[in-house]
Amino acid sequence: MTLNDYDIILRRLREDHLELVRNWRNDPKISGFMEFRDYITPEMQRKWFQKINNENNYYFIIEYLKHKIGLINVRDIDYQKMEGEAGIFIYEEEWLNSTVSFQATLCLYDFCFEKLGLVRLIAHIINDNKRAIKFNKMIGFKLAKHQETIFNQLYTLTYDDYLENRILISQIFNK
Repeated sequence: MTLNDYDIILRRLREDHLELVRNWRNDPKISGFMEFRDYITPEMQRKWFQKINNENNYYFIIEYLKHKIGLINVRDIDYQKMEGEAGIFIYEEEWLNSTVSFQATLCLYDFCFEKLGLVRLIAHIINDNKRAIKFNKMIGFKLAKHQETIFNQLYTLTYDDYLENRILISQIFNK
């Protein structure tokens, strides 16, 4: 499966991507912002992939200008509640302060809300990850109630809040 919009390509995670993603996740510049920070072995990575390679989890490699630059996902989709948990990381530092994160996010979230029919996305963000908090708030996520003192805070995004912010964000790159 491939999603292609906003000048970004999202390719569904495959087995041949696992070592690349494992190396990214083991790098302190990524693992330092994750709840799970232990070293990931190849066997752990294979077991994880077997667990998430299904219709309740959509993990994609982010490709920009023919380069693999990060990972984006919606996972643990609950089709009764019509919600899932979103996440993203950009590994390649040259793209951290660009519009690429927004482009990839809009591409995935359009799929989540318009194709999968989800009504809400959630995200857990470590409370000192200021960049991720700012980014997610720009997309329209709001801190859930009683999360102010929690280490791994819960944020929520409704489809209506997403639509409102998508218009403003897409103007940044003239989409």
